[in-house]
Amino acid sequence: MVNVTKWAGIAAMASSLAVIALPASFAVPHQQALLSLLLGEIAAIAMAHSAYRASSGKQASPLGIATAVVCGLILLVSPIVFYPVDPFLSVMLAVSAVIVAGGVAAGVDRIRGGAEGRQSGAQRIAGGQ
Repeated sequence: MVNVTKWAGIAAMASSLAVIALPASFAVPHQQALLSLLLGEIAAIAMAHSAYRASSGKQASPLGIATAVVCGLILLVSPIVFYPVDPFLSVMLAVSAVIVAGGVAAGVDRIRGGAEGRQSGAQRIAGGQ
């Protein structure tokens, strides 16, 4: 489960960075551009922190999980409210769903995490040999 959490966090962080750059590719309203920039940055920081903690043998922090999920859900709804035009809407829905899935994966690992989640990466590699 730790590897799933780590890779889901990395994918969600990359998707958050795509959310930041996406308004530059489309002519979106000012509100949508600001919302994408602010929440994309916050989600990228939260998911990068969760992925780092998962890879270093710690469980993701509850605040980071909640932040990523809330930012992902707001980003999921925002293009429907501000700019429901097809190419932008489809891409935003896809990358926002990845952000939410990364946060949910970190939350599931936090709740169901066992002894593997409390080992460092070096300990997991040494135990697998």
